[in-house]
Amino acid sequence: MKKLAVSALAGLILTSAALVFPTAASAAVPHTMDQCYQDYQECRENALNLDAPWWKVTIILTVCDIGLGKCALHL
Repeated sequence: MKKLAVSALAGLILTSAALVFPTAASAAVPHTMDQCYQDYQECRENALNLDAPWWKVTIILTVCDIGLGKCALHL
């Protein structure tokens, strides 16, 4: 049971590190807030136009929100 908990915690840490720390390509080009909101609007439009179940659309919209936050904070 302890091995499962440690494995799950390690997976969460690696996933959160991958989501928080910028990649080399995105770190080289800073975005303006206008570009952040434009990307966010495009992401939302694409998510809402998908022919997918509601729960998949909800997950994609959440990813759009996280992307806007990362862009706004220049992460």
